[in-house]
Amino acid sequence: MQRTGILFVIVGGIVCTGIILSFYGNQVIFEDLIKGEGQIKVGESLTIPAELDYKETQNGIYAIQIIDSKGVKAKILDPFDVEIESQSINEEDFEGQFKITTFGTYKLVIENTNDKEIKIFGVIGPEPDAGKKSLGFISLYVLIIGLIGMIIVPIYAIKNRKRSFS
Repeated sequence: MQRTGILFVIVGGIVCTGIILSFYGNQVIFEDLIKGEGQIKVGESLTIPAELDYKETQNGIYAIQIIDSKGVKAKILDPFDVEIESQSINEEDFEGQFKITTFGTYKLVIENTNDKEIKIFGVIGPEPDAGKKSLGFISLYVLIIGLIGMIIVPIYAIKNRKRSFS
């Protein structure tokens, strides 16, 4: 029985490590993204500016979350206010990418094309590098290993209990 308790502590430690890595990984991935949110009335827009440099990364990302509604138009403007990406969004969560061609302030412009006021959350920034993305995957794998352990350890404990009774 003592061995089972030690195994539960180890598995619990693995799960806790996975949770901590997941939290830290999300912080690292999203630290460079510029966030904006607001209530947008019909015909109005929300603009989120982000200073981006093509020397650091050539890809930018943006994401939009629409609360309780659908139907907005999103545009990405380069530092010269030239539209480089445009999307009509009819889903609650949307992610997109764009090319960073020069240094300057890129803008995510979200326009309300709906017939009512909507709450919107948007982010824009450089695409996270592979090292930052891998931290998210590592935390997922550690959590899966911990959860599998939480299934295996009770099975092991039940089998050991049966052996000790016989």
